[in-house]
Amino acid sequence: MQLGMLKLSKDEKKMLASALEARLSGRISLFEEDEKIFQAAEEAMQHYNFKTIQAREDTENSQQEQNFDRIDLNSVNSMQNRQLGPELVGHTFWERLGFKDILRSSGLSPYQISLAEAVVVGRLVKPGSDLKTWEWLRSNSALVELTDEALDNVGKNAVYEIADTLLEHKEYIESQLREKEALLFPEKTTLFLYDLTNTYLEGVSRKNELAMRGKSKEKRSDCPLITLALLVDSRGFPIFSQIYRGNQSEPETLGKVLERLESDSQGTLAQFMPAIVMDKGIATKDNIALLKSKEYPYVVVERRSAEKEFLEEFEAYQDTFKVIRETTSAGAVVRVYIKKMACEEGSKVLVVSEGRQAKEKAMDALQEERFLKDINKLETSIKKRNLLKTDAISRRVGRILERYPSIARYYDIQLAFDEKGKEVAGLNLSKKESREQRSTLTGCYVIETSYRDLEADEIWDLYNTLTQVEYAFRCLKTDLGMRPVHHHQADRTQGHLFISVLAYHLLICIENQLKDRDDSRKWESIKNALSSHCRTTIIMNNDQNQIHHIRVSGQKEAVHDDIYRKLNVKDPTKRIHRVLNK
Repeated sequence: MQLGMLKLSKDEKKMLASALEARLSGRISLFEEDEKIFQAAEEAMQHYNFKTIQAREDTENSQQEQNFDRIDLNSVNSMQNRQLGPELVGHTFWERLGFKDILRSSGLSPYQISLAEAVVVGRLVKPGSDLKTWEWLRSNSALVELTDEALDNVGKNAVYEIADTLLEHKEYIESQLREKEALLFPEKTTLFLYDLTNTYLEGVSRKNELAMRGKSKEKRSDCPLITLALLVDSRGFPIFSQIYRGNQSEPETLGKVLERLESDSQGTLAQFMPAIVMDKGIATKDNIALLKSKEYPYVVVERRSAEKEFLEEFEAYQDTFKVIRETTSAGAVVRVYIKKMACEEGSKVLVVSEGRQAKEKAMDALQEERFLKDINKLETSIKKRNLLKTDAISRRVGRILERYPSIARYYDIQLAFDEKGKEVAGLNLSKKESREQRSTLTGCYVIETSYRDLEADEIWDLYNTLTQVEYAFRCLKTDLGMRPVHHHQADRTQGHLFISVLAYHLLICIENQLKDRDDSRKWESIKNALSSHCRTTIIMNNDQNQIHHIRVSGQKEAVHDDIYRKLNVKDPTKRIHRVLNK
């Protein structure tokens, strides 16, 4: 056992020896009431690494079919209980995706490859900050027993540095993972889904040039943001990711994404052109023209309000549209209506979603109620002569308009002056005709596509595959610890996001293999089910004054075995038996 440099007196070293002997016997010594002895014992036990012991110990006893001894049953205890189940799955898919070969080709050493596995699988199993990952590796996980290289003494800085190293090879790693996933999970159709999200950073982040204020998709306008762009296929497998400043304009990113797609494809686009699916945040008129110029098939909802052009059709949707979906929500039937319209370049599909309609109307009604309430408050203050100056009243009106932009544009607000025309006596509020039009078009949208021959419901299905990229973002933020970001340097921030993207590669492969075996469970459910499968050290004393330490993986329960069988996961860990003399 490595003890390192001990700053202990001779008597304290004797006390530490007694404390360690007690620990190795499964007991706690009274000497550990001394804080100095306790800390020294803790440090020493952290160096007690069964992976190293396995390499140097004679394991003949573990190979024997039977091994009898006279054991004091009252001495039986356990220590170093570590979670194994989720780590086994993460390790299996790390190897299945060929991470070791990819990182070896990138120039990483065996130790760096093992450390990278620990950090990426750690993000999958125990999402959190890099510091939390380091603490989890040391104290809670059996993952360090699965890696090729021993990681028992890994420091905090090494966890940060390996993220920097992986980031240096980001494009190569992503392209190689994409090729491997295409082999493991062949996809007949070529459909790429593109979207962006942002997440927030804790702290001021003044030195982080990526951290910018913008519109937070998580309603964290109090924090600086960073933007992640993701291109995935129809099953959710990432093609690649891009990281931008927090105030990045979404439409401006498409050109560079297409450039990288063409670069990574190395000429294969001449054989097939993937269809690009985008939501209205990116689908500007210029971007649609860009897709057309490069001859990409596309399915998009335009950023502009294209539904206004089809007001008459939408007004008669119940009589002229086709119902393609009926679902029941809270006892009510919710329908989706569609109608295909021919156009010069492709087709347009008009869609009315009663579910979206109800949601948007509820949101509109709430915003309108708050807007009118604030206007009435202001008018009351004016009539009570609490506000007299025209400039002050105009500023208050301006703030209300800024607070409710989605509703304010449908109203005209004019200041009403007294008979002398000097003081503001009240407000004149009038509703625009466009407000009624807005009510008619609530829940309506227009899908534009380059496809002419597809039916309306087929086009609608293609557009709805965007839920895959939305699911990817949800996984990254909720299941894979992408938010919040604690780093104050741009490269460390990018490294943090990239680790989450690599962990997502593992997650989506796990879930797709389960889906291929008719199991619809998500990673969170699988992780919870496997968390009870652990690895532990059993301690017992015999009548020869010896201590047996047996490191074993727990017996698989039915729920564990079902998951391992579907994912084709095997436990590579071995039974390690060590005998210590008292």
